[in-house]
Amino acid sequence: MTRNPANDPRTVARNIPGVFDSLFPQLTPSVVAHFNRTAQLARCAPIPTEMMKESKLHKAMLFELAFAVGEKLLAGNNIDWDDCLRIAIVRQKRYFDAQVPNELAKLDQQVAEMTGRNIAAMINDLSAERGHPIRLAPAVPGFQWISSGHGDFAMGPTLIEVKCSSGNFAAPDYRQIVMYWLLSFAASVESNRAEWSEGVLLNPRSAKYVVLKFDDFLRVISGGRTKVEILQLFSSMVGTRDVS
Repeated sequence: MTRNPANDPRTVARNIPGVFDSLFPQLTPSVVAHFNRTAQLARCAPIPTEMMKESKLHKAMLFELAFAVGEKLLAGNNIDWDDCLRIAIVRQKRYFDAQVPNELAKLDQQVAEMTGRNIAAMINDLSAERGHPIRLAPAVPGFQWISSGHGDFAMGPTLIEVKCSSGNFAAPDYRQIVMYWLLSFAASVESNRAEWSEGVLLNPRSAKYVVLKFDDFLRVISGGRTKVEILQLFSSMVGTRDVS
């Protein structure tokens, strides 16, 4: 069956913010700024801005390439640039018209490798702190017409989403990770599966990350609703596809 990208949980979360205005009315710019101020510095170094500017590769493709490098390193493999580029192109085509480079410049490889090494180092440190093994591409459950998907990384009850922007985490980043929590909570209610209790937004470019304890985060953004009330409202909204 052909999958509709518009039904992917990532797309729903990032492109249809009206859902979240009702579910999480307190997820405002000031609240986003507050949680961004809790960002922690990783032990690795940020990627120099000058190098990012000099790279001619489309930034979304550069990030996908770096992500593939990070996965190779986490798996204990050597960097195979041809394979990393193939993986990056496939992933980029899921959501965008991929701009396929004719070749990778040396600078592009340097930036992608530095970013990928930051991803691997930061994920390994978080895994060691939490005492859980790393899982790549953890499954995100579907719900009604929202299809299932995959996150970036997980370890035990912690979900990690990697963003590679030049600035702070934005509201769509927080919406995406809380959508993934909500889908995991719905699955826990329906089939007694474990929900994620912690989320991490991780930026290898700035070498910073924000840790969200979901229960605490929800108390701030949900307007006083309980988790069950949030799920009930969410179910009624997506049941009528009232997501405009």
